[in-house]
Amino acid sequence: MKTSEGDMLPANQKIDGGPSVLYDAVAIVVNDEGARELAGMLPGKQFVADAYGHCKFIALTPEAAPLFEAAGVNSEAEGVMTLKKPAAAADFLEACHAVRVWDRKR
Repeated sequence: MKTSEGDMLPANQKIDGGPSVLYDAVAIVVNDEGARELAGMLPGKQFVADAYGHCKFIALTPEAAPLFEAAGVNSEAEGVMTLKKPAAAADFLEACHAVRVWDRKR
C-alpha cells in the first residue's frame, strides 16, 4: 500500500493466510480493481463474512462495497463504517474502543 506521504507499506499477511479471527477489528482498504479481485475469491468473501459474524468493527473504503455485496454482508450495518475521507479513520478507531458490536443483528 502507498501511504499519503508516498511511502510503500508492505503487507504482513495474505488474505488466505490471515483470517479475520486474528484481529480485533478490520479495515478493507482497496481500490476498484482490488475489490473486484477479492470479491472473486472465496477467502476474500469469507474474511469479510467472518469479521461480520464475529461482531468485529469493520471499516471499508467505498470501493470495497462490491466485496461486501459478494460476501452477503450489509456494508451499512451497525459497526460497519465506510471511510469516505481519511479523517473518518479516527472515528473508526474511536468506535473500536468498544471491542465488539454485540448488538449487531446477524
